[in-house]
Amino acid sequence: MLNAIFATKLGMTQAWSKEGKRLAVTKCKVGNNPIVGQTEALLTDKSTRIWKKQPQTILEVGYGTKKLKNMDKPLRARMQKSGFDFGVRQIKGVKYTAETESPLKIGDSLTLEQVLEVGDVVKVQGISKGRGFAGVIKRHGFHGGPRTHGQSDRERAPGSIGAGTTPGRVWKGKKMPGHYGVDSRTVYGLTVLYIDPKNQEVWLSGPVPGFNSSSVRIEKVGKKSSVNLDLDSMGLNTKEEVAPVEEKADISTETKSETQEVQKKS
Repeated sequence: MLNAIFATKLGMTQAWSKEGKRLAVTKCKVGNNPIVGQTEALLTDKSTRIWKKQPQTILEVGYGTKKLKNMDKPLRARMQKSGFDFGVRQIKGVKYTAETESPLKIGDSLTLEQVLEVGDVVKVQGISKGRGFAGVIKRHGFHGGPRTHGQSDRERAPGSIGAGTTPGRVWKGKKMPGHYGVDSRTVYGLTVLYIDPKNQEVWLSGPVPGFNSSSVRIEKVGKKSSVNLDLDSMGLNTKEEVAPVEEKADISTETKSETQEVQKKS
């Protein structure tokens, strides 16, 4: 059993529930996720009161498209050793619990149905949009100074950044102006609303960090949520309607004899 998969953010749209509620939806497309390698590691199980290190199988999964000749030499050698003739942008680890029926092995590619189901609660990790150099109001949500009381240019200023003689310096981590965005961000509590196995697309409830066409990591939390989408109104109902077959009326013997007489006269 796998707990995570990598996808590409396509953009946002909307969906409707059967109660008529409009839902914000982010569409993600799962591309090629080849299994490049496999390692055994000791990871801390934080679900128990006493943290114990337990053995865990980690699958090294690649994602993104890149020419094999343009990859770094160590990664290129690993791809060729695993039997792939194409490259990937990055290789990350995914926790894996072996299954007795159809265990995954090096050289396979992950699909959407192997990881996610409709109703799964997931967390999504991505790189936030870059916004360049920003002030404290936009970057940290400061309120700024008063617009009156004798000042003319302190509306968007941060104010005092530290004491004087003691400690005589600015503390590390002080919220100040600087580069905003391009940080790793994780959004928790999203629900898988719809899965399109043909196009390998998944619909998630709510926004996802990153710009369109950026890579995201979708990881299951282990919970389930009820999903009640109105698929018929959105034209997403997968049930194919079978057209009724018209029954041909039986031709009686009288009509057959009449047609034969007409043919003889002609």
